[in-house]
Amino acid sequence: MSGVMPVEGAMAEATGVNGWGMRGHEHAVAALRHALASGRLAHAYLFSGPPGVGKATLARRLAAVLACEADDRPCLQCRPCRQIEADGFSDVERIAVGGVCDQRSHDHATDGSTRIRICQVRRLERVASLAPFQSARRIFIIDTLDELQPEAGHALLKTLEEPPPAVLLVLLAADPEALLPTIRSRCQEIVLRPMVAAELAAALEEDSTLPAAEAEELARLARGRYGLAMQLCQDPSLQVLRESATADVRRLSRGGRNERFDYAERLARSWQRERESVLTTLDVWCSWWRDVLLATVGVRTSEGATDEVTGIADDAAACTPAQALRALQATQRARDHLLENTNAQLALEVMMLDLPVLAGERAGEIAGQDTHAVAAPTG
Repeated sequence: MSGVMPVEGAMAEATGVNGWGMRGHEHAVAALRHALASGRLAHAYLFSGPPGVGKATLARRLAAVLACEADDRPCLQCRPCRQIEADGFSDVERIAVGGVCDQRSHDHATDGSTRIRICQVRRLERVASLAPFQSARRIFIIDTLDELQPEAGHALLKTLEEPPPAVLLVLLAADPEALLPTIRSRCQEIVLRPMVAAELAAALEEDSTLPAAEAEELARLARGRYGLAMQLCQDPSLQVLRESATADVRRLSRGGRNERFDYAERLARSWQRERESVLTTLDVWCSWWRDVLLATVGVRTSEGATDEVTGIADDAAACTPAQALRALQATQRARDHLLENTNAQLALEVMMLDLPVLAGERAGEIAGQDTHAVAAPTG
């Protein structure tokens, strides 16, 4: 969903603040509109920001502007605009995990793919060489670069370095710092930041008719991300999962090694059948440790969450910036290892050893805090 509002709300907002049917991100829309008006649209853009902040929505709106039958803003009502919103426009293609390639023997939708494969990028190269059918450009949205196979990333460089004149590449990434520098340097980057919590709460009240108290709670849980807030609103089970994941990471930071390893074992078993929920759990943990890290150095979260309510301030007071950073890196590393078909339990146990020992724990229970074992791929 990534920042998209309900269709009715989107249509109403299309003539609003930024004219592109989005909540927030006026700076990004203004930059793209200026590039379009001056005829200086780059051949490749990198939209970066946390999951649910609006990267995919902005990519679709940029595509809609180029195909819309109206003017320099997407009307969201004409045939091309509606097709793009529904991923059904012939000249706009989304490259994602589980997508198609040119190998007849490959079925990435059912083969357990956890990465965007090199064969998908090679198909992109082939299709990019074809003339657009319905609009002036062929547009490829890679969602997301964080899930790109290393070999696929190197293959993508060829198109980035020598793009066909009628091709626009829009790359989405949650963690641009982890990307290949050669990919990042060949794109014009636009950073999307979460909304202030109060602004998001007001937007949720308007777009979903939520009571003020519920809108404020969703804005807090979503950390300023409109798309994520709407997902939480429409799927209460996702809200329960995220709240549980936050409670788990706080409890485990004060728990002993046995408790941590038991949790790692349960999470590893879940990985075999509920991969999305495990990834969501680790994403929540990454977001948590990022906010704790910011709080340890005196920076309030940009989302405007109330630290005293969420417990961020308590955890920040109990650890050092180095510990919070190490926990963040360990959690991200475990997520990457899982996507690389590493032994799930081993990867998660290594992560558990790198979580900080916060106040209230018996430090001696967690041996090997300085152990940096490398989880080996299972093949």
